[in-house]
Amino acid sequence: MLALTAAARAETWNASYQFPPGDLRDDAMRSIAQAMEPQGLTIRLYAAASLLRPGDQWSALTGGNIDMVFMPVDYLLDRMPQLAVLSLPTMIRSRAQAGRISASPAMRDLKRQIEAAGVVILTDSWIPGAYATRQRCVLNPADAKGLRARTIGRFMSEYWAGAGAVPVPVTTSEALGTLVSNDLIDIANTSAATLLSLRMERKFACLTVPGSGGAMWYLYEPIMVSKRRYDSLSDAQRQALHAAANEAEANLVTALSLLERRLAGNFIAAGVDVVKLDDEAMESWHKLARRTAWKSFRDHVPGGAELLDKIHAVE
Repeated sequence: MLALTAAARAETWNASYQFPPGDLRDDAMRSIAQAMEPQGLTIRLYAAASLLRPGDQWSALTGGNIDMVFMPVDYLLDRMPQLAVLSLPTMIRSRAQAGRISASPAMRDLKRQIEAAGVVILTDSWIPGAYATRQRCVLNPADAKGLRARTIGRFMSEYWAGAGAVPVPVTTSEALGTLVSNDLIDIANTSAATLLSLRMERKFACLTVPGSGGAMWYLYEPIMVSKRRYDSLSDAQRQALHAAANEAEANLVTALSLLERRLAGNFIAAGVDVVKLDDEAMESWHKLARRTAWKSFRDHVPGGAELLDKIHAVE
């Protein structure tokens, strides 16, 4: 009877994400899958967008076609533009600040928007941004003039345009390697984790990483599961899933603490210059952000002004 009960509760889930094997976010997903196997839950992992394009994951998750995703919420901006506040340039500069924002009332409201679509957020992760450049280092906005910058979303495009760069809009980061390989961009701005996984250091002349001024932006990337599938688990399975997710999140935080050092080390080993954003440089970017991306968010997103003020107030 016990065997029949266990078999009845055994499930198989499909999990999709864009991160390649070896990426620290892939490691997090693998640790959850391994922890859940003894609990009767098999999670089939489709890394490197091998099942779905990143832009299609949300619709598949909420439509019941897949069960679990690990994705940047920037891919939801066409559905929930309020989420753009989390990745506005110079809005969030440190992991400590990101952690405080995770616990803030404004963030809880944003999470409710996501969960209202029928998903459960298992983990939070905040990935620092960085950018690699061809031709020359870009430490201040004036350095970007005339360079082609890869961008996702309206606000980042307006930001780089304000610096004098030429925005090259793409929907997701999946095309970043293609853009770099074909010399179609001069500024590859993305998360530090994605730059590390890209392994294309020799295509660049310079890497700009967070310094004393902090990171230019952070990306909120949660692990999410279908609420319908979550509800189908037994109480013991749900407890085990949360325990596994909490452990994966803790391990991810540890890995992220070494991320910028690993990234810089790889570029230095490839003979590429590495510069850091000091307080003075960050202030120049902050002024640019306030008159471009921040202003546009206030003007064009419903409730944007109030939301931006609430997030900005969390120092």
